[in-house]
Amino acid sequence: MTVDRDDRPGDDVLASVASLRTCDVSARRSRQLRRRCHAVLQPQSEPERSAARTIGTAFQRIIGPALGGAWCLAYLVEIVRRAVAGYSGT
Repeated sequence: MTVDRDDRPGDDVLASVASLRTCDVSARRSRQLRRRCHAVLQPQSEPERSAARTIGTAFQRIIGPALGGAWCLAYLVEIVRRAVAGYSGT
């Protein structure tokens, strides 16, 4: 990064950023980080992937919609109950 004093004559922030020294990680640390990243990014084995997919699928396709439907039904029943109570004067 270069600081061009002609463009912004009073910009001390750019001057201070330009004066920062650059630091780099060691080659050993770089290799360690690369190994960790590759281990995380490796695709999961088929049994792990299918188990995770089954758990997610069961919730996404059965449990979640069932809970949502039950909540909507309870809400609708309460709305109808209050509407009937309001019209009947009770």
